[in-house]
Amino acid sequence: MEVDGCEYKNLLSGAIMYTITRLIGADLSGANLHGAYLNGANMLSAKFHGTILSGADLTGANLSKTSMKGAILRNTKLNNANLYNADLTETDLRGASFTGSNMTNVDLSDAIYDSFTKWPGEFDPEKFGAKIS
Repeated sequence: MEVDGCEYKNLLSGAIMYTITRLIGADLSGANLHGAYLNGANMLSAKFHGTILSGADLTGANLSKTSMKGAILRNTKLNNANLYNADLTETDLRGASFTGSNMTNVDLSDAIYDSFTKWPGEFDPEKFGAKIS
């Protein structure tokens, strides 16, 4: 979409989408979802390649089998989210919070995190391929 000579690709920055939101299998690759509220949304098998999700709230969301390769998840709330079998390769997880989340079989290959990133329980991100920055 082009407005006043500026191109906006999938601009959903600050969008508010509640628990009833169903984005099963949706392709939101390259979208700007900065600060979006997707609390409890069902995004099973969705694609978020290169998506900007910094500052978004995905608390309690179903992100099972999602592919987020290269997504920016800085300071994103993912508490109590279902990330079973999710692909988070090459993601930026600095400052993100995964407290209480299901991270079974998650792929964190080449993902980066920092000392502010919060993980569930005794979860060791480096065993799943993540690197501290």
